[in-house]
Amino acid sequence: MTNADRSAAIRSMLGSVNSAVRLVFFEQSIGCASCTPTRQLLEQVADLSPYVTVETFNLVLDKDRAAQYAIDRVPAIVVCSPDRDRIKFYGAPFGHELMSLLEAIRLTASGESGLSEDSRARLATMKKPVSVQVFFTPSCSFCPQMVNLANRLAVEHSQITATAIDATQYPDLVRRYNVNGVPKTIINDALEIVGAATEKEVVEAVVQLAAEA
Repeated sequence: MTNADRSAAIRSMLGSVNSAVRLVFFEQSIGCASCTPTRQLLEQVADLSPYVTVETFNLVLDKDRAAQYAIDRVPAIVVCSPDRDRIKFYGAPFGHELMSLLEAIRLTASGESGLSEDSRARLATMKKPVSVQVFFTPSCSFCPQMVNLANRLAVEHSQITATAIDATQYPDLVRRYNVNGVPKTIINDALEIVGAATEKEVVEAVVQLAAEA
């Protein structure tokens, strides 16, 4: 995708955003080859929408801010608006995941998850926190479906956090979670879903694990 094509895609995706969203970005100057291009991408996004701003922090120097958002590696992006800061991206959101980031901005701005009434009713019964992690690669065309679903869950319920993780950048996490293919979704470190799954399947898994927590 050329820079002009990317700019056009960003403008198109963010045209409906009409409330403030902050992209809280964590980087470090040593040992992070993807930090600078990721920051440049976020700055391009902010330049193309009057409602999007970027706040940049150093993982090592700004430890308190990193702890506030439970960030332990870079590059990391937290998509934030008032009372909504539960969507994170670890890794550079290029390739297919650029669209996932832009959709996360739209979801966070609107506060509307777009989930079905049945899903919203099921999630409303939750009282315990649930973490949903989705491993992706930039070239995976099926991954945004699961990343976006996790993000919609996080927008819908204050007890759900969604983290998209680039499997090409964090071999320690790939080993820990035995990621042999993407998308791979990990819920509360207890349940694994390999490949695509339906909204109903993921919602039921989340509600079940919240009840068992």
